[in-house]
Amino acid sequence: MDFSMDKEKISAAFFAGIYLVMFTAGLAVLSTGAVLPEIVKDFDIGYDMAGLLLSLQAAGNMSALVISGVLSDFIGRKIILVSGSLMIAAGFLGIAFTSSAIILFALIFISGCGWGISNLLSGVMNDITGGSAKHLNRLHIFFAVGAFTAPFFVILVNALGMDWRVIIGAIGALSVCSAILLAKIKLPQVKRQKGGTVSLEAFKQARYYIFIAIAFTYTAVETVMNGWITTYFQDTGILTAVQAKVILSLVWVSIMLGRVIISIFGDKIKKEYIVIICACVILICSVILVQLESFIGVAVCVFALGLGLSALMPTVLANASTVVKSSGLALGILLSSGGLGAAVGPAVTGIAAEYLSVAASIRSAVVFAVILLIAAFINYLFGRRTKV
Repeated sequence: MDFSMDKEKISAAFFAGIYLVMFTAGLAVLSTGAVLPEIVKDFDIGYDMAGLLLSLQAAGNMSALVISGVLSDFIGRKIILVSGSLMIAAGFLGIAFTSSAIILFALIFISGCGWGISNLLSGVMNDITGGSAKHLNRLHIFFAVGAFTAPFFVILVNALGMDWRVIIGAIGALSVCSAILLAKIKLPQVKRQKGGTVSLEAFKQARYYIFIAIAFTYTAVETVMNGWITTYFQDTGILTAVQAKVILSLVWVSIMLGRVIISIFGDKIKKEYIVIICACVILICSVILVQLESFIGVAVCVFALGLGLSALMPTVLANASTVVKSSGLALGILLSSGGLGAAVGPAVTGIAAEYLSVAASIRSAVVFAVILLIAAFINYLFGRRTKV
């Protein structure tokens, strides 16, 4: 399925809209992990149920990706994207007022659906730029900004003596603002060329499944770290509650920095090189992290880990553009494989934490990191004969 963009000037309002949506998604996802210790205490749930909570959010992300990707071809991207922001709003505003654990799990799933729909913006940017690693990383910088802001938001609200539900409610309100802005802006039109049909070519190429493996394992590692790093360092007593939240933000400071660097130089470096370097850094840091017991040591390792995490997924999406070729179905399944990793990762680590130890939850990320590096190396072999 070939597409061509209308040669129209993209308005500043368009970029403001999609960047706000990505910022809000990052804020929502990381706030869930940042307040997880408070949720565990308030709802009286175990670590296994806490892991399930994060997995349900990721499962909503995954289930929404394929469905919304296909639906967007029929009813338009704007309606789908506005619906995504409204789902985040409904989920978080509902959580802010519920006292039922059952309703909590349902609402977190709904918010995850909104998160998944927001990921369609990567496809929009890919179509506009022809799979530019620079522009994909620039878009994902705003997710990182939201993620970085989340733990500090939690610290500020706690310092003011307010409940964690204030944080969740504020994010819900911001998501309403995102939906309103998306409804008002004009999204660039993507026209299907004459005779175009839904293409299944991506599914016939072995490399497509390597991209799926990378997306799955990367997101599993990232979600484990984002969802459990605060609980791990806080509950083991290695760090104080404030230090643990600062560490979570530090991950996203380095992710922002890495994405800024790639947004500047990304199109000058072969995409496969970026992916394999990032995978190496992720594995090394995942192994070292659980050996550390000082704030400085943890901070340095986490900063390096964030650099490894920073550019991998946006670059993989850009790298896959020549295989996916704007197919809504192929893109949706590729993105949903990341959602599957985000669902499986926390579930595995939650069980490990409940029945082994909290430390085991972080160690389990190493397994995913090993598979990630293997898949990145295979992708490098596929790309050896291609240009930058």
